[in-house]
Amino acid sequence: MSSLFEWFKSRNEESAINKTLVHMQKVLECVVEFEKGLTFLIEQKNVDLALKVFFRVTELEHQADGIRRNILNMLSKAELSPKIRENLSLLVKTIDDVANAANAAARILIYMNHNDFLNLPEDIHKKVMEMTRISVDTVKKLNIMVNKLITSDEQGINKLGEEINTFEHTCDELHFAINRNLVNVNPNISPFSAIEIYNCILAIENITDNCEDVADYIIMLTISKKK
Repeated sequence: MSSLFEWFKSRNEESAINKTLVHMQKVLECVVEFEKGLTFLIEQKNVDLALKVFFRVTELEHQADGIRRNILNMLSKAELSPKIRENLSLLVKTIDDVANAANAAARILIYMNHNDFLNLPEDIHKKVMEMTRISVDTVKKLNIMVNKLITSDEQGINKLGEEINTFEHTCDELHFAINRNLVNVNPNISPFSAIEIYNCILAIENITDNCEDVADYIIMLTISKKK
């Protein structure tokens, strides 16, 4: 059966496999750095240090993009069945979306009016930090899940997928609570700042949304393998 799961098991293309692991690790690093930058901004009120870390997130996302392009280039030249090529291409692109979400939030926080952001109520700051820390935990779970797929270790994959779904739902609820609080924020805030604050929080939630997409895809691959 020409499934991606079986292809990983056969180890027909070690270089693509290794690069997929490196890509996933780079995506994790991107989200971890984003959480670090947000901690500097919200909890330490150190804008300069936060900006340095957010620029680092952008660089890490660029590196992840480079690895993704390299993998796709390798796949285009490898002797693979169309189905395996399509499956691996989609897996890599979906993983990359996780880094894209973290980078989108980081970029907004680079140019945002930091006074408007820091003047938000403390409860909103706490919920944003909680969302971000859950996002890190989610990507760590996803990293384990991707490693299990590539090493053909099916044990625990479904459980990890369920845990990722739970994290995503929690971030969904936090996002809803934040938006509910935002409508009562001081009206003196710049309208553009209000839009960008909303977009930033949406991008943070997209980290776990995209993790859930990858997890669901991996579970689909393992189920299709058994049929």
